[in-house]
This record gives sequence, structure tokens and C-alpha cells, in this order.
Amino acid sequence: MELYVTIPQLVYTLLALPPLFSLIAAVNVLGKGLLHWLNRLTAVAAGAIVVKLVMQFDPSNPVSFGYLYLDALALWMLIIVTMLYLAFAFTSKAYLDRDTNIRYGYLRRFSHLEGRFYALSHLFVWTMMIVVLVNNLGLMWVAIEATTLVSALLVAFKFTRTSLEAAWKYVMVCTVGICLALLGTILVYYAQILAMGGAQALDWQYLAAHGGELNPALAKVAFCFLFVGYGTKVGLAPMHAWLPDAHSEAPALTSGLLSGALCICAIYVLLRNVIVIMPAVGMGFISSLFLFFGLLTIALAIPFVVIQRDIKRMLAYSSMENFGLMAAGFGLFMPLAVEASLLHMMNHALVKYALFYTAGTIMEAYGTKNMMRMHGMLQQAPRTSLFWLLGIVGILGMPPMGIFFSKFYIIDSFFMADRPWLGMLALVLLAGMLIGILYHALRMMGGKPKRKSAGELMGRLDTAVLLVLLLASGVISGTLLELPYLGDLLVTAGQIVLGGMS
Repeated sequence: MELYVTIPQLVYTLLALPPLFSLIAAVNVLGKGLLHWLNRLTAVAAGAIVVKLVMQFDPSNPVSFGYLYLDALALWMLIIVTMLYLAFAFTSKAYLDRDTNIRYGYLRRFSHLEGRFYALSHLFVWTMMIVVLVNNLGLMWVAIEATTLVSALLVAFKFTRTSLEAAWKYVMVCTVGICLALLGTILVYYAQILAMGGAQALDWQYLAAHGGELNPALAKVAFCFLFVGYGTKVGLAPMHAWLPDAHSEAPALTSGLLSGALCICAIYVLLRNVIVIMPAVGMGFISSLFLFFGLLTIALAIPFVVIQRDIKRMLAYSSMENFGLMAAGFGLFMPLAVEASLLHMMNHALVKYALFYTAGTIMEAYGTKNMMRMHGMLQQAPRTSLFWLLGIVGILGMPPMGIFFSKFYIIDSFFMADRPWLGMLALVLLAGMLIGILYHALRMMGGKPKRKSAGELMGRLDTAVLLVLLLASGVISGTLLELPYLGDLLVTAGQIVLGGMS
């Protein structure tokens, strides 16, 4: 007889796992071997719970319990965060072992800090899970601020001058942004009091059902603060100053989580506010903000990519391109564009994690971040070069990689929405990004090696994980609507985002 577990029980169990492991890792009572295995076991247990949730959850029937809430949009985001959680768990040992063994590795001098790194990383994932599961706009803001505090410690983990500077800029810029988002949230609450009274304060379900009663002028001002605040966390231009520095100095594993999961959590919270405010202010104003700043973000990233020398900063500007495209896709507010943008969130997360991990491996092999000092990778490390090329092809949206599908649908949506000039502008901007990134990537692989080969650094397990990430992106994108559970989940998630139009 199968034991039936309710959705609230599954969610509570899921939220208990990462902090429990973090506590064990922080006290540093386990040996390294046990710590690595418990790290994987915790992530696998979390993954199994999310799979059970996907199979048991009815997308048309959201579940609310206490301050937590699960609907199709929240579950879609939870799937993305959990997939990266699993990828982190199965690649972290190889990455940390390499950092311990190489001559200039940080953990070679401070190997006792592995437990602290694991504790912070699992807490980071836990805060992102909280972001997508709470049912209150105020608590969403608190959870987003918690992600900033925890991830800042990871950015500064190596405690060098540059990493501390990057962490300081990250905290300062994002905190200013989050304070503006707080002001926007307070204005939404004030608008709620004026229109509906103080009952169920900032409860998302209640506000989504009564958003049309909000004062339009007050709601519009609130959204401006919310857009700038959460847009800073996403990395939209011109609020993106923290993003290249943080990605450049953070450990590669942390950069993968920052780019793949954290920034899209900020987009998620912004969308939750859009759903509430849209009925009051109308689609035109919100659409214009998303489209303008989305395309501006792509445009500003291009020149920095072309002149870039730091390999991880190049990937950070690539993230800006993808976040800008997502914002523009959501700004069209039509079913195909919204569903494609949600799919692009998943594709970008999977491919960008693989790219940051590979970039970290390359940096360890060459002992530098400077791409101008990297030559002949194809001769010296063919396996690493293959995954580097696959990741670059994937993130640029070349067929048959998964991002090709989501980018194609977003661009197609511009023309379907009778905005051909914006569609052509987006194509030109994406072409500029493609040329810049492809130039650097191919130059690194070709040419004659100028230093002694360090050999292949990627082992069998991390190679297999990266292969799964890249294949999963392509398979899910190419067959999504035919896949059980996921197809209906994506369509329903898109309908929730578009619910703000009614």
C-alpha cells in the first residue's frame, strides 16, 4: 500500500533539508568524505521531493497553507532551483578538490573552510526556495534580502582584496535596490489599505483577486520603485553594476547559482507584483518598462563583451543579455512570449551553470582569468574544450541547443505582436552578442599553446553532470508540450503571469 503524503508535508520536508545540512556542515564534525556524500544525499532527497510534488500537484488547483503557497508558477521556479541544487551537489566535490590540490588554490591553505562553504551554499539555495514558496509580497521581499546577505558571504569567500571589493559593491548596490523595492511594497500596502482595508496585508492571493481596486496613480508609482528595486537584483541596465564584479570574484559554483537561480528569483518576485498591479495601471505602462529596459540591457552588454578580457565577466555580461531578453519577452504580454520567457529561465539556468563551472575549471588550469593568455585549449584539454564550446553554442542560442527554441519563440512573438521593428532590433543585438562571445571562445580554443599543459581537470562525474544539464535543456525545450506534467505546468504558469491583464 502506497503511503500518501500531502503537498504541505512535502514542502515542509523540502524546506527542512538544506538548513539541517548547513548546521551539520557549519559545526565541522564530519570528515570530508562524509560531508561530500551528505551534501549529495541532501540534494537528492530534495530532488526526489520536487519530483513527487510535480507528479502529485494539479496545476489548476493551487495549494495554500499558512504563509506558503504553491501554484504552477511557483513550482516551475522550484524545479529550476532544485535542478541547479542537484548540479551543485554533484560537481562541488571535484571543484573543491581541485582548489585544494592546485598550488595557488585557496582551500590548499584553508581546507577547513569547506564545511563553511557547503553551509553557506545550502543556506543560499534554501533562501531561494523560500522566495518562490511564500504567499506574501512582504515576505518575498524579506526572502530576497536574505539571499543577498548569504550570497554576499559566498562572493567574498576567498577573502581577497578583489573579492571583498566585489562583495561590498554587491551588497551596497543590491541593498539600495532592495530598499527601493521595499518602498514600492510599502506603497502597495498603502494602496491596499485605502482600497480594501488592512485585512490580509500584502497577501498575494487576496491582492491578485482585488488588484483592480487599487488606486491607479499610487499603484503606478509603487511599480516604478518595484521595477527599479527588483531590476537591480536581476541585473537589468543601468542597475547592473554589481553583476560583473560579483560573478568574476565568486567561486565558479556560486556564480552558477547566482546567474542561474538567484536573478530569476528576482524576476519571479517582480512578476508576482506585476500580476497584482496590472489590473490597476493597465498593460501599456508596464509593457513599455519591460521592453525598454530589457532591450537596453542587451545593448549595453555588447560593447563590454567585445572588449572583455576576464572570462567570468564575459559570462556575466552574457547573463545580462539573457535577462534582458526575458524581460522583453514578458513585456510583450502574450501567451507564446510569456511561456517562452519562462522556458528561457530554465534553459539559461542549466546552460549557464555548465558554462560557469567549465570557466572555473579553465581558470584553474591556466592560473588566470585573462582570456588573452589562454591559447590552444583544443590541443591541451580537448574534453574541457568540448564542453566549453557546447556551452557557448548553447548560451548563444544556436540549434539544436535548448536556448535556440526559447529565443526563437521570444523573437517570433515580437512579429506576432505587430512589433517588427523591435523584433529586428532584438535580432541585431543578439547577433552582436553572438559575434563578441564567439570570437573570444574560439580564440581560446585555437592557436598554439604558450604554456605547459595542465592536462584534463574534469573528471567523469562532473563531465556527466554537465552533459546531463546540456542535454536536459535541449530535450525539455524540443519536446516540452509532449512531456508529462511539465507541459501543462508551463502553460498554466504562463496563464498566471497573464492573469494580471484581466
